[in-house]
Amino acid sequence: MVFFMNFCVLSIIWPITSGVWLKQGPANKEKPFASILYTAVLGGKVALPCDISSPSVDDSAALILWYKDDSAQPIYTLDARRGNVDQAHQSSGSQLENRAYFNMINRPAFLQLDPVQEEDAGEYRCRVDFHKARTVNTVITLKIIVPPGEPIILDEQGQKLEGLVGPYNEGDSLTIICQASGGKPRPSVTWWRDYALLDDSYTFEVGDVVENRLKLDRLHRHDLLAVLTCQASNNNITVPASNAITIDLNLKPVKVVITPFQKPLVANKEAELTCEAKGSRPAGKISWWKASKQMQNTRESVLHNGAISSILTFAPSVDDNGKYLSCRAENLLIPGSAVEDGWKLDVQYPPQVTLQLGTNLKVTNIQEGNDVYFECNVRANPWIFDISWQFEGQDLASNTLSGIIISNQSLVLQKVQRSFRGRFTCSGSNNQGLGISNEIFLKVKYAPFCKPGQKMTYGVAKHEPIDVLCELDSDPDDVTFHWRFNSSYKRSDKIMYSVDRTLSRATYSPESDEDYGKLLCWGTNNIGIQREPCVFNIVPAGPPEPLYNCTLLNQTEELISVQCLEGYDGGTTQRFILEVYAVNSNALLANISSKISLFLVDELPSGTALRLQIYATNAQGRSYPAIMSASTLRLAEKLTRKGSGQAMIIIRPFLAILISIVVILVIVTLVLAIYIRSKRKGRTKEQGRSSSGTEKSGAPLKKDVDDITEFDDKGPDIIPAKSASHLPYTGSMDEKDQQCLQLNNVVKTNYNLHYPGGDCAVAMESHYGSSMSSASYLEDLSNHRMLSVTVQPEEITYADLSLPSSGHCFTTVRRHEPPTEYAKIDFKRKDYENQNESETSVGRNGRESTV
Repeated sequence: MVFFMNFCVLSIIWPITSGVWLKQGPANKEKPFASILYTAVLGGKVALPCDISSPSVDDSAALILWYKDDSAQPIYTLDARRGNVDQAHQSSGSQLENRAYFNMINRPAFLQLDPVQEEDAGEYRCRVDFHKARTVNTVITLKIIVPPGEPIILDEQGQKLEGLVGPYNEGDSLTIICQASGGKPRPSVTWWRDYALLDDSYTFEVGDVVENRLKLDRLHRHDLLAVLTCQASNNNITVPASNAITIDLNLKPVKVVITPFQKPLVANKEAELTCEAKGSRPAGKISWWKASKQMQNTRESVLHNGAISSILTFAPSVDDNGKYLSCRAENLLIPGSAVEDGWKLDVQYPPQVTLQLGTNLKVTNIQEGNDVYFECNVRANPWIFDISWQFEGQDLASNTLSGIIISNQSLVLQKVQRSFRGRFTCSGSNNQGLGISNEIFLKVKYAPFCKPGQKMTYGVAKHEPIDVLCELDSDPDDVTFHWRFNSSYKRSDKIMYSVDRTLSRATYSPESDEDYGKLLCWGTNNIGIQREPCVFNIVPAGPPEPLYNCTLLNQTEELISVQCLEGYDGGTTQRFILEVYAVNSNALLANISSKISLFLVDELPSGTALRLQIYATNAQGRSYPAIMSASTLRLAEKLTRKGSGQAMIIIRPFLAILISIVVILVIVTLVLAIYIRSKRKGRTKEQGRSSSGTEKSGAPLKKDVDDITEFDDKGPDIIPAKSASHLPYTGSMDEKDQQCLQLNNVVKTNYNLHYPGGDCAVAMESHYGSSMSSASYLEDLSNHRMLSVTVQPEEITYADLSLPSSGHCFTTVRRHEPPTEYAKIDFKRKDYENQNESETSVGRNGRESTV
């Protein structure tokens, strides 16, 4: 029973897995073995079954032998006579060539051949000898199917066709032949299109060739890229051998359309017309025709879905009006396939405008003050309804006050000025567009005038020569120059200078304070003399002013970017220097010089606190440094650079919380400070009332007290800035020191002055205590901790600075602009770096003067 079930299962599985047909005849007494028929495909594999199970439980196979055909020698042997059948020795003959394997795991067991060869066809016998039972034989007939070779496709001339064939013309007939050779048994040959059978009539030719001839009477548009497949098959186990070709066709154009349809065209103006032809394959040839003349200025492009487009660009003339314009499309590979579309041209044109100067006027002889007139000649179809005039691209309107008169097609310029030197045009418009005339450049000759954009202030030291450049604008440019020095003290025309057309270079050297003032330059040509001279200010040269408003633009792990605003350059060309120090080691990390006050420092150590010193320098010295702090980011921090030079800081949550806490603490501190200050003010007022009787000489008027109280009450939230006048008094002062201190306080409060040291600093030291020594104050001064406020020019004049020079204290005043004329004032210069005094005409930086 077990044998029968295993055999049935194997008979179902083997044909599926091995691709065979199994036929089995029953065993009987006359034929004590089973007969099985198997079919296998060349190159595949096959499993030949053999039942090795014993009829009794205590018996097993002792010897298994496989024979083929009438061979007396086994082709495969399994010997288990001396042991267990599962551990028996297996061996195969030479004809199997290690292609055989006997599988005893499955039931029934089978001999597998892989791969199958054509010589394997025949009758196989499996003989099983048991230890006790009688011998069992199983006979299997194996048939080998040899698939046919790949078919070939030929045309009528016997040429082999492969892949994309053709191209053939639309409407032509086509005959193709498919031949298949080999195969056992001989195959059938059929033609297919997609999944549809076209032809299954094949013939057997000489030898083992099978042929199928397919004829298509007429090729249609839908046959384009059709795939025709030839199949050869001699079994239903393997995939049929096949070969395919793709039909390529030349197609005729179907339709031609010109767009836009009958659009009015403008004469002498380029127009674009598009002609689109559909249906042609490959892209047909499009030609444009005007009457019987073919047009050439075209460009073509291929569109999708077999369409082709051609663009005609041409400028029609007035004579083209009424002519027939056509577009013709043709597939040159298919005779007689041309199609055409066209219409008559409707040509209109905008005004044709010509501008000319009035009679008896020459462009080269026009001077300021002459009368000039233009004529605008127009040709248009249809006629114009508007005429306009343009100067340098801007419309002109009648203005009798400015000497502009427009009348019909004429323009008159009365007493023309050099401001009308430029290009004039006129234009006319009709319902077809705007016509613009030719340009006439009106060259108005004029007397010289000072060219803008020149350097007007020169800083120079005494006995130092300087070149002052004066450039004029003049037509004609043959200019005669004149120079003059003018100040409150002297006037002189003895100036050395050279001339190069409209450029003059004067060499000037001040010898005393009286030689500072203004240099005047003017010129003359054959048109006239310059109305207003060029004025150059000659001022004492000095070191430049410090930079201010320095801003850190960007910072990364190894880079910082800094920009400052420039101060006064001291009258000469200045440069800017940046020094970068490490805060911890005070080591100089970078020293950069630049023509502009913008610095970029790279290759700095990450996570380092930095001190930046930025100062300006010129030939007269250098300014005080602007000091600021910076740092490079640690490697864990990120600062994203932007293309504009700015930076975006990535704020993490814990950093945002920390900032919030700091802001809250600052607000609480300010509120407490305001509250304590208001309490102190109340006590101070009570003490003032109690001591008013004893100090009447020093008490202010009631009006002054009310004003001060009113001022304090108006701004209770403002914390007054600390100044030297609020420091505690620790010593006595004589009358001279008290006057010095009062003068400093008055000037500091009203004019915002510097305190550079000197005897006044000694008086301040005795007044404010030993903590404000001259050395420490000078150190604070060098670190820019002095009081510095800019005085506007309208707030103070040079006459206001004529303070008494008796005494030892002085103040330093900053002005934005250097003076052009000076009063008779003695100036002294303090050198804050080496503490030595030297006599100069102005202060250290050209804007500071000592009185």
